[in-house]
Amino acid sequence: MFDLGSLAVAVASVLGVGLLLGAGIPLIYAIAVRAKESRRPGSDALAASLMVLCVLLALAGIVIIVFGDQLLG
Repeated sequence: MFDLGSLAVAVASVLGVGLLLGAGIPLIYAIAVRAKESRRPGSDALAASLMVLCVLLALAGIVIIVFGDQLLG
């Protein structure tokens, strides 16, 4: 009839991806900006790597939106 276990897994996966691609990217960007503004050693490298991560996550979201049916079945 109705499988609550698979429904819970589906809801959790949608929630996780939504948080990562929805609220996660601005959070990572904010941390990168804070790291860039601080003058601590290594903060420029941290900021650059977090900015690259933001770009990669945004591109992954676009790819999933455009090619989601072919990639995920």
